[in-house]
Amino acid sequence: MKQLLITIAALVLVGTAFADPIHDTAVNGDLAGVQAELDKGVDVNTKTIAGVTPLHVAAGRGHTEIVELLITEGADVNAKRKGGDTPLESAIKNSRTKTANLLRKHGGKTRYWLKAGESIYIAANEGHIEAVKQHIAAGTDVNAKDRMEFTPLHFAAIGGNKEVNKLLLAKGADVNAKDKRGGTPLDSARFNPETADLLRKHGGKS
Repeated sequence: MKQLLITIAALVLVGTAFADPIHDTAVNGDLAGVQAELDKGVDVNTKTIAGVTPLHVAAGRGHTEIVELLITEGADVNAKRKGGDTPLESAIKNSRTKTANLLRKHGGKTRYWLKAGESIYIAANEGHIEAVKQHIAAGTDVNAKDRMEFTPLHFAAIGGNKEVNKLLLAKGADVNAKDKRGGTPLDSARFNPETADLLRKHGGKS
């Protein structure tokens, strides 16, 4: 089912026909066409039945000039389509690094970043250090475990944000806490060399 949803999402982004011209022009990289639609008074945040905005499709195709135009015209940089994807996620999933960086510059976030206040695990994984600090200040145990027995440090190690890892360690996070399968934060950091080095310096073992 997850794969089906991903496939549907991809088809929406790469499809060539939308019900309205502004989405069509945005997905096809037609800057003048997008401007013409906006000049007609078309809502810059208009959505398809799937909740997709022109910014979603422009971001997914990597059309940076259109992304800039839409943002300038008031596009919601964190609009969520059905399923929760933001324009930044559309850019990331389609490997549009330049576009993703542009969106971040204008405050673009992933759906998970926006939910960081709900859970220290999400905050740690997303590298949202302010949210992590807020959770700790509110009394959240830095060694609390989720249903798979992952600690916030496991999630921070996966996310790879060095400052969040440092913060959790400074607040007493167990560097060798084990999840349900026996994995430690160092195991979780296998794709993040800098984080792995930091954990080793604090006695982290695999």
